[in-house]
Amino acid sequence: MTKQTPVKVRPGLQLGQANEFTLICPLKPGGAELMRKLMPDGFTGVRKQNTDRIGTVHDLRFVIFDNDTRVIFASTFDGTWESYIDDFATIIPDEIDLLFHECVGYPGIHSPEIKDWITKQQVEATAFYSAYPDASVREVWKALKVKKAFDGLLDQAAS
Repeated sequence: MTKQTPVKVRPGLQLGQANEFTLICPLKPGGAELMRKLMPDGFTGVRKQNTDRIGTVHDLRFVIFDNDTRVIFASTFDGTWESYIDDFATIIPDEIDLLFHECVGYPGIHSPEIKDWITKQQVEATAFYSAYPDASVREVWKALKVKKAFDGLLDQAAS
């Protein structure tokens, strides 16, 4: 008889293909100030391009609170919890290490303990809403390209 390894159940609600993800992490002393310096313009320019490379992130946000002692990282993503974390680890590992370095106990994205650390920080939402639960990020991008092309055709026909 083969012994089966139980599948770890990860926190987070799902609606259609959309999943919610919320971490609440304590910050190292001075960590809030360093995080703010890392993100003066939020997710624009290269940071936006890097995040877009993942192709499954609908939205994300960092919120520093409790007198600069804790941070919330919240996002909505397509796919499984495991693939979401693996995508960050393989596509933008340096960015993840840079942004989470100020969280207490953060082991690094390539650490064998990273998924357990994340699970310990993760809080499941009480309720979760998605305006388009059956559309992936890539499908939305594709639909916007089609709309832009179609609008261009309509503009040409009208002139």
